[in-house]
Order: sequence, then structure tokens, then C-alpha cells
Amino acid sequence: MGADGAATAGVASSRLDRRVLTEAAGLCKAAARALKVATKLTAAQRADLERDLAGLKQAISKRDLPAVRRLLAPVDAAVDKVAAQTARSPLFEYAESIGVALAIALLLRGFVVEAFKIPSASMIPTMQIGDFIFVNKVLYGVKVPYTDTKLFDVRGPRPGEVIVFDQPCKHEDFIKRVVATAGDTVEVRCNQLFINGKLVPEQAVPGPCSFWDVDGGSWELKDCKSYRSTLGDYTFTLHHRADGTSSSGEFPINESEIPVCRPGRPDPRTVGKIVRTAPDPALTGNECAPRLHYVVPAGHVFAMGDNRDDSNDSRFWGPVPVANIKGKAMFIWLSLGPKHGTDPSVSGLNWLGMRFERVGNFVH
Repeated sequence: MGADGAATAGVASSRLDRRVLTEAAGLCKAAARALKVATKLTAAQRADLERDLAGLKQAISKRDLPAVRRLLAPVDAAVDKVAAQTARSPLFEYAESIGVALAIALLLRGFVVEAFKIPSASMIPTMQIGDFIFVNKVLYGVKVPYTDTKLFDVRGPRPGEVIVFDQPCKHEDFIKRVVATAGDTVEVRCNQLFINGKLVPEQAVPGPCSFWDVDGGSWELKDCKSYRSTLGDYTFTLHHRADGTSSSGEFPINESEIPVCRPGRPDPRTVGKIVRTAPDPALTGNECAPRLHYVVPAGHVFAMGDNRDDSNDSRFWGPVPVANIKGKAMFIWLSLGPKHGTDPSVSGLNWLGMRFERVGNFVH
């Protein structure tokens, strides 16, 4: 072998020796950990492993490669045996994985995001019956799960945002759009919404308008008129009755009639007030002009449904306490159509009737 060949062989041998020493050092660490967790080793097995480990460490420190190679095999076999003895069963590992997943899901549901189902037609066309949405629970502040104790605030709700909240009278989950916040004035006359004395414009959308609603336990197709409106940073579509009438009447009605909860329910707000801004319509000749306004109290918002004449909202039971708000609607993650294809009397959802065009849509 020439000089170049001998040099090359020497370099390769040196690299191999370094690799052996590196692997031996790693095995020493694994053996030390194995001795700490080993509970099923006999006294003799533990003594043998401790002896071989001490010898391997000494051989490494002296760079005694023959001794290192000789001791690698028994130490490696002992470590493998300890690992086999301490290995958990697949059933235990599955249970642990499921437990961790459930814990993460509960934490996310409690603090970050939660799923809700749309049960009524009050927010059509923004959300249909059978839409399943995710709600951002962080945006308006984080609460201790299942309590009203707030850990910290981020920001308050803004006009135009769609919120999920605990309805203050029924204590059920409702979803509506914020139309006014604390200090704003609200009035509804001739089916027109006035905020702070200004008419919220609505532009008619040409073409047919209809929607499916569950009425009396069965699906019913209702006619409507469609409009585009803007509140804050949000432009959205809303519905009115096709004949132009309103089921809600005017709001507010008079100075003494502040909306209250249904009879038999506790009334959580006593701070709202109604203020006269103009004489009665009979004296002005303009029946649709603003006459009275309702002042949204501190710590509250005024919420209405986009399906104006099919919505049980703040016009009937007053403003929503901010403390009752659970979060802001984010997007639709599942949408199931009604079971009206074959039998209109069936009021449930069709689990085979996925509305794919709605899945993934953000709520605006």
C-alpha cells in the first residue's frame, strides 16, 4: 500500500474510532437513565449493569478502544432490557393520547374558541338554520370557564359585529348583530333603524327573496325583501317582510315603557332610559320621523337580528350586558340543510344535505 493509501486508511480509522467513542458516550447516558427508572431488575442484573457501565466510562476516558468495543454489547443489551420492561402497553398510550387531546380541547373551549349551532331564522341570510359556527372567546376578554369572572379585557364589542351571548331573560345562547354600544341612542320607526339620530341606510337588493324557517314544528318557505346595510366596518344583507310591515312595531314605544324581561323572569337591567326628541307624529305630519330614542346604558350593547321581522332581540327585552357576551362569531365550519325535500313536516336537519358552499365562510 502506498503512502497515500496508508494515509487514507488512517483517516478512516480515526473517524471510526471517534464514532465508536461518541456512540459509547451516548450509551453511557442511556444506561444511567435506565438505572434510575429500572424497577424490575434483579440485584444481580443491576450490579452487572453498574459494573459494565463503570468499565465503559473508564475505557472511554482512557480511549481504550478494544475495551470500549467489548463493553458496548453487554451495556446495550442491558439498556434494551430495561426499556422493554418499562414500556407502556398500547392501550395505556392510547388512553394517554386521548386524555391529552381532551384536556387541550377543554382548554380551547374554555378560553379560546367554542362551537355553536344556529337554531333559528333570526340571523338569515347571514346565518342559516343548521349552520355550525366557531366563536372567538378571546377578543372581548378571557373569563374563567363556566363563570362570569373575567381574567382580563382585550376590547369591547363594536357596531356591526355578530356576537353570541347569554340572553339576559331566558339565559339561553342567542346570536345577534351589535347595532349600538353604551351611550348610543336607538330608535326604530316605520321599520327603519336610527342610531344617534341618523338613519342607517338600507339599499334594496333586486330579485326574489325567500328563506326556509321552522314554524310550528315544520319547515315553511317565507317570502321577504332583501337589503344591503352597513354598520361600522361591516356591510351585510338583511331581510324585511315581503309586505313591508313590521312584526316588532316601533321602538321605543313611550317614555315609561322600557323593555323588560318576560313575566316571571328577573330583570337584570334597570338603567336604560327613553328620551323624547320630537313631538308626536300627528303634530309634525311625518310619521316616520324620529320621535323617541332609547339610550343604551353603560356596560351594555343593543343587538338585533339580520332577519328583522323574525328576530327576538333587544327591541323586546332590552340591551345585552357585556358581561353576558361569550364571543364574536368567526366562521361556519359545518352547514346542514333542512329535511324538507320529501316531508315538510319533519323539522330536523338533513345530515346528508351538506351545504358545501357555506362551509368556511366568515361571518360578516
